[in-house]
Parts: sequence; C-alpha cells; structure tokens
Amino acid sequence: MTKCWGLVAGMVGLLVAAAFGPAYAGSKSEANLKTTEAQVVMEQVMSSGDASIPQDLLQKAKAVAIFPDMVKAGFLVGGQYGTGVVMTRRDDGSWGPPAFFTMGGVSFGLQLGAQAADVVLVIMKQRGLDGLLTNKIRFGADLGVAVGPVGRRGEASISAASGYADAYSYSRTKGLFAGLSLEGGGIEYDAQTTSAFYGKSLKARDVLKGGKVSPPEPARTLMKTMDSFAR
Repeated sequence: MTKCWGLVAGMVGLLVAAAFGPAYAGSKSEANLKTTEAQVVMEQVMSSGDASIPQDLLQKAKAVAIFPDMVKAGFLVGGQYGTGVVMTRRDDGSWGPPAFFTMGGVSFGLQLGAQAADVVLVIMKQRGLDGLLTNKIRFGADLGVAVGPVGRRGEASISAASGYADAYSYSRTKGLFAGLSLEGGGIEYDAQTTSAFYGKSLKARDVLKGGKVSPPEPARTLMKTMDSFAR
C-alpha cells in the first residue's frame, strides 16, 4: 500500500509541475488528433439528453474550451493537466477556428485516485475572453468558474438567476475520483502546437479574433459541429 501511495503521489507531483511549467509542444499530427477528439467530446456531451450542456449557454457564450482526456491524480494534493482547444464566437454568431491551450490545476483535500476526464469550460463573460486573448487565465483570480448546470433544469435555473457566472465547467469522467477543483490553476496559450497546426507563427488573438488563419479540415469539421449546437 505504501508503494502504491508513493506512485500516486509521484504522479501528482509531475502533474502539478506540468501545470505551471512551459506549454506543451505538439506536432501537426497531434494537433489534428486533439481537434478531432474535441469534436467527438462535444458530440458525446451534447447527445447526453438531460445531462447535456444547456443550448442556451452555448448560444450566449463568448468562448468554449474543450480539453479531452485531462489527466487527474490525487493523494492529499490533487493535480490536473491536459491539452485542448479554445474557440470563440464570431460577430455573426458562428464559431471561429480553434487555438490550442494547456490547462493545469491543483486542489487540496482528502483525495486518492487517478483517472482521465473530458473537461469543457463555457466562458460567458468578456473578462474571460480578454484573458484568452492575452494568453493566460488563472482560475479564481482572473475567472470565476461555477459547476455547470445541465439539461432543461439547467436552462430554467439560469433563467431564474440574476446573471451568468464568468464560466461554467463540465467534466465527463472515466473512473472514480473525489475532490475535483479548478481553483489554483488556469489556462495558457500553446503557441507551438497552434503554429504547427496552422503552419505559421501565431498569437492567440490572431486565431481567436484576428481572422488570420485558414482552418484545416479538422478545424472546419469542429467549427461546423459547434455551429450545429449553438446557433
């Protein structure tokens, strides 16, 4: 048992270090795969019936961050790390091309276990979008994240509320885990993977608001998928 706990604790240490280390450097093939995975995640989440993200949220969102297969591990101190894509809404209501980001976070409490999860953040407020355009967001400091409502009941609870949260988080797990928290971490722009995907050096703003990219096929497919859920 001691050896098992030591292994989990070691995994957490690596995850926490990664969460605050340099951005992940991905190749074009890895970027293509991540974009396709993001599309599959959204299709699966939105086909979940009463457990799906309320369409009203997506229709009013400033941006969406999709992180397939985030790795999470915990032993007293928990860690989360993953790579994914961020998309913003255009002026005409359609969804723009994806930029690549990394997400890292830590949480404290009585935790034990390791697993992977798909994480989706629906960003509702301008300050969240501004943070993405300037490359980095820290949860709690730059962006308040609430547990996302689901299904028709979620839409009703939003309608009854005085206003939207900064962002709503959704997590689809593939195992047992206790104590998931996004506080203490954040999202950071992955310039190397974005550049590999589009074939040139780009800032986050160039992709998310600049209209300076021609989306490759995986990006166009993901954009069409998002349009079908949120227009």
